[in-house]
Amino acid sequence: IIAISNYLKDYSRKINKKAKIVVIPNGVDIDTFSREYSYGELSELADKLGIKPGEKVITSISRLVPKNGVDILLQAAGILNYKLPTTNYKLLIIGDGEQKDELITLAEELGVFRNVIFVGSINRAELPKYLKISDVFVRPSRSEGLGSAFLEAMAVGVPIIGTKIGGIPDFLKNKETGLFAEVNNPEDLADKINSVLSNNDLAEKLTNNARKLVAEKYNWDKIAAQFKELYELNL
Repeated sequence: IIAISNYLKDYSRKINKKAKIVVIPNGVDIDTFSREYSYGELSELADKLGIKPGEKVITSISRLVPKNGVDILLQAAGILNYKLPTTNYKLLIIGDGEQKDELITLAEELGVFRNVIFVGSINRAELPKYLKISDVFVRPSRSEGLGSAFLEAMAVGVPIIGTKIGGIPDFLKNKETGLFAEVNNPEDLADKINSVLSNNDLAEKLTNNARKLVAEKYNWDKIAAQFKELYELNL
């Protein structure tokens, strides 16, 4: 059995106690997600989205389903309005799903709708550019097999905030490659977002460590080599 995270390895072991289980994670196309864009390209995208100069950009990429905790992120955005009354921000929610209408209504009820941009689904080739204009990537998951969107944000050079569940701890080391927020705790999530947005040294540390980890462990070329070795050993 090949599992993409230690969490799924443990899950598989509960189902099949005799099987040989190997962890080989999903990877990232480093060249695609580390490419540089011109100032004009990034400014054009920001203008298209209605992001003003100086506004902080909080980005989440996920299906709009309960397990990804977008409702918690919206509640955290409401708290940020009080914690950071002088800081303007935009929350980009990229993705679609069954909760979309519910989440739009929640944003309106929380008074944060003017801060939130429901981008919807986008061409995958455009993802690096959206991440490039972001100041922090956040997904307060309630469950997660691995979390490839986190790895892609790390490859771009965006600080990440996640929860200590599922496969996320494989790559998110608290205060080293990202920050952990408590599950279902918008207050704690708001504090962690505030920490990244207000501390450039912390953001730079997280970014540098995360990029190094992705290059060393989650490069598709290296993962392909692991599969090759595994298959050759078992021929």
